[in-house]
Formats: sequence, C-alpha cells, structure tokens
Amino acid sequence: MTRDNILIVGGYGEVGRKIAKILLSSYPNRVCIAGRNLEKAKQFCAQHKDLATPLQMDVSKTVHSQQLANVGLVIMCLEQPNTAFAQLCLKEGIMYIDITASHSFLKQLENLHFTAIEHNSTAIFSVGMAPGLTNLMAMHAAKQLTSIERLHISILLGAGDTHGTAAILWILQQLNIPYHNYENQVITNFTNKRSVQFKDIGKRSVYQFNFSDQHTLAKHFPSIPIITRLGFDVESLNWFVSFLQKSRIAYLLKFNRIQSILASLIQKIKMGSDVCSIQIEAIGKMPHKDATVTLDFKGRDESLVTAKIAAAIARELLENEHPSGTYHIEELFTCETLQNQFDASSFSQSITP
Repeated sequence: MTRDNILIVGGYGEVGRKIAKILLSSYPNRVCIAGRNLEKAKQFCAQHKDLATPLQMDVSKTVHSQQLANVGLVIMCLEQPNTAFAQLCLKEGIMYIDITASHSFLKQLENLHFTAIEHNSTAIFSVGMAPGLTNLMAMHAAKQLTSIERLHISILLGAGDTHGTAAILWILQQLNIPYHNYENQVITNFTNKRSVQFKDIGKRSVYQFNFSDQHTLAKHFPSIPIITRLGFDVESLNWFVSFLQKSRIAYLLKFNRIQSILASLIQKIKMGSDVCSIQIEAIGKMPHKDATVTLDFKGRDESLVTAKIAAAIARELLENEHPSGTYHIEELFTCETLQNQFDASSFSQSITP
C-alpha cells in the first residue's frame, strides 16, 4: 500500500486550515481535511479548488485502520481524550505530528516511544509557537553559554488576534488547574508577575503559566530553574485576568457554559493587535564571565506562526529520513529548521554581561 496522503485532523479549524493551505502549495491532491463536520471539510476543499479531500472523522470515538488507508502523515490539531488514535497511527507505520500544548497529554504521548520504534514510525510533539518555537529558541540561547543557571521564557499574545475557540478555552481552563514547578512547588496559573521588554512592542506584564515547554526542557537542563510566563499586548487585559485569579472569580470558569460565553466574548471584542512575541533569557556563564543571552521573536497571527512551524516539520518528515520513536521538536530539529518560514527580521539576539 502506498501511503502518500497527509491527513489533517481538525483541518478546517483556525490552525488546521492554515496548515492545509501551506501544504497544498507543495502537495496538491495529497491533503485530506478531516473532522466531525463533513460539511465544513467540504466547504474548505471547495474554496481551494478541490485540491484537498474532505473526510468525516471523530477521533473521540473509535477510528478504524481502514479510514487511514493511503495516509502517510497525520497532523493532529485537536485536543484528544486519550492516545488511542495516536497509537493507531503509529501501529500503522504512519508518521504523526501533534500541536497540543497540554503537558499531561504530551506525557502520555511520550509513552508511545517503543510502539513507534516497533512499527518504524516517527511522532513529533511540541509543534507550534508555544510549545515548539519556544523550545527551539531556548535550546539555541542556552547553547551560547558554557554553563546555564536559569531560563526565562516569556510569551506575548495579541488580544486582537483571531485565536481559535479551542486555544482560548484551553487558556481559560488552565486558570483553575495548578501545576508543579521545577522545585515541585504548586503554582497557580497567571500569578507571579514579571515585566518584560518585548522587541518593538514595549514593556508588558507576563505571569507564570503551565505551558509544556518548561517541563520538556527540564529533561535537557534538569538542575536549573526554567519558568514560562504568558501575557497579552493589552496591559489592561493582563490586569483583568490577574484580578480574576486573585479574587477567585476565576473559579466560575470551571463551568463549561461560562467558559464558552467568555471565549465567545473574547473573540468578538476588538482590542489590541494580532502581534505575538517570544523572549528567551538564558542566564549563565561564558568563559571567565557572567552573561545573559536574550533571544527575541516577533510575528503576527499566532495561529499562522503555529501553522508555519507544523508545515515545516511536516515537510521535514515527508522529504527526509528521521529515526523511529516519539520526540519533542527540539530533540530532532533546531531554529535553523525554520529559518525559511520567517523573515530574518523576526529574530534578534543580544548578549549582555
């Protein structure tokens, strides 16, 4: 059986359709748009001259191997209840990319490493802006130092960006889910403010947040503090979310109905811009002196940034040989892998004593 097709699950969603559009330029008639709503999949394909194929698929239910006939690569753009679908892909020898940001789910996917090896398949996780680009930038910055003592990862999202509903819901849900940091202390999301000067944007407040990159990178730097923080380009929104957390009003967001209402409201309110930014501060030593390596990224449309990264990794898997197993993005790739996806002006680096 020839497995040439690329299956994008959630392919008509905010990120999925942008991944599909990028890949269609290189792989026309090889992209399948999958999701529960067949009509939305058909609409997307019609809008792109039927160069993609619509497919109805619900990964929250049992998917059979026959539905993956001719599929060589799956790009997963949805949150999943379990790893059953990923396991099926790997057992079928299908390459797999997942853009989820959930650390608990990524840990489950990591456990499929030997399944992937047994069936000669490759899975890449932490593919997106955060986690993903944050992982690669942190590794790049850390390598400039002879020894590293601390890593700060600061993520800025544009309040006026067209974030997908799933992304907004995920952020809202995290407000009521504490996590453990590098010292095994319990951290409440959107607390412990820090002010960061973002490239061409200015100073903004960012708060500790449970992005998976800080946990994944701890495998490479097990003895140092790695802290990821999140903020928005509109400072009043940072204040408001912080107020929700401190006042415990965020407790109401445990209710799905309230989450959905607030997510819809956020999407309708036009405030801020579509800017997105990352700043990495790697603090440590260079020969005979202390040093801080600061690496900045500035872009627009966070979902498009994620789509570009996912499409680049898809091309890497399709065009080049890679070892079998399950890997986070920084375990097989570097910032240079993505150098053709963004303008050179998107990145800047400085080193200070």
